Amino acid sequence: MSSINREWFVDQLKKKRMNQSDIARALGLDKSAVSRLLSGKRGLNAHEQDKIAHILGISVEEFAALRTGDQGGFAERGQAPFDTGSGVKRGRLAVVVKDTDDDQDLPDHPIWGSMAGTITVMPGVDLTAPMEFEWGQTLYNE
Repeated sequence: MSSINREWFVDQLKKKRMNQSDIARALGLDKSAVSRLLSGKRGLNAHEQDKIAHILGISVEEFAALRTGDQGGFAERGQAPFDTGSGVKRGRLAVVVKDTDDDQDLPDHPIWGSMAGTITVMPGVDLTAPMEFEWGQTLYNE
C-alpha cells in the first residue's frame, strides 16, 4: 500500500494554513483516519485523492505521482534523466527545413540528434531494403 510523503503533505498544509483536522473535515473522515493515511496504514481511494489534490491546488496526476513516489515515468533504474539540450547542436545538421510561407529557416527541434549512438547497424545491412516476402507471409498468415 503506497503512502503519502508525510513531510511534503504537512508542508503543503502549512502553505494553505490548514491542518490534519481540516483535511479530515473536508474528506468526511475522522482525524485518526487521516493520521493512518499519512503513516501508510490506511489506503487512499480515488475520490479522496481527487479531493485532496483539489484542496492542495495541484493536479490529480501530480498528487498521484507524489503518492506513489514514482515520478520517473518509464525510465529504467540507473538511466540518466532525459536532457532536451543533448541533441545535435545548431548548425551541425545536413537537413535544413524551410518554412514554405516566408522561406525562412525554422529553428531546430530538441529531438534532432537525441537518438545518435543508441543503435548499431551491422555492416552490409540495408534498413531501407524491402523485407523478404516469405517472412511477411509467415508472420501474418499463421
